[in-house]
Amino acid sequence: MGYFLAGLRLFIYIWVFAIFFLIGAVVHILLFFSKSQRFKWISFFTRWWAKTTCWVLNFQFKIVGEKKPEPGSLIVSNHIGTPDIFILGCCFKGFFVSKAEISDWPFFNLLAWLGMTIFADRKHKRQIRSIIQKIETRLNADCSVILFPEAQATDGTEIVQFKSAVFESVVQAGRTVVPVALQYHDGNQPTIAYYGDSFFKHMITLLKNPRLQATVFVLPEITAGLSRHQLAKISYESVRNRYLNREED
Repeated sequence: MGYFLAGLRLFIYIWVFAIFFLIGAVVHILLFFSKSQRFKWISFFTRWWAKTTCWVLNFQFKIVGEKKPEPGSLIVSNHIGTPDIFILGCCFKGFFVSKAEISDWPFFNLLAWLGMTIFADRKHKRQIRSIIQKIETRLNADCSVILFPEAQATDGTEIVQFKSAVFESVVQAGRTVVPVALQYHDGNQPTIAYYGDSFFKHMITLLKNPRLQATVFVLPEITAGLSRHQLAKISYESVRNRYLNREED
């Protein structure tokens, strides 16, 4: 049954990929000379891509926290695995900052490129200035940016200290930070969302899994006026306290 479900989902997702690839290519061509309009429509369709993916893979989640982030906010979350991208992409309209390794993932690499994902290669420390500038440009265009400041996926038992460098983009743009704590409820330790195996094995596990449930805790925003180190520290403590004090459903 598991492999049949995986095959069915894969067949459906090939069509999903084709549709959103075509949409993304058309948007890039038609709005090539208008970056602001391209930002607007790419972020709109990226959210629908995330919603469609969650529907295909049966990722179910609830949001705790009523306040919606202001456009142009930096949304920071703990990072457990690949489903984080789709679930947070459903919750928030914006762009992702992602590790450069995604460029090696079949299907997702092309969609990530069309979705104007900001890629971060941890092997090249000198590129951080360029990343900060790209994030700042999107924030100043009233586009939110979704970031995993742990800079790695964890097994969900602890929150890794947040890297502070990219928070400089918020300082320069004078925008707010919105901490988010993401929790899965599959009863596994580590959760199946954890990207600890090969990408192929990880995706087969997700394709075979009947349902994955999660809770997204949207925590109080942190206003502008602080240093990058303060922003990283406060948001880390906010996410960690919420995550470690969670109650299992």
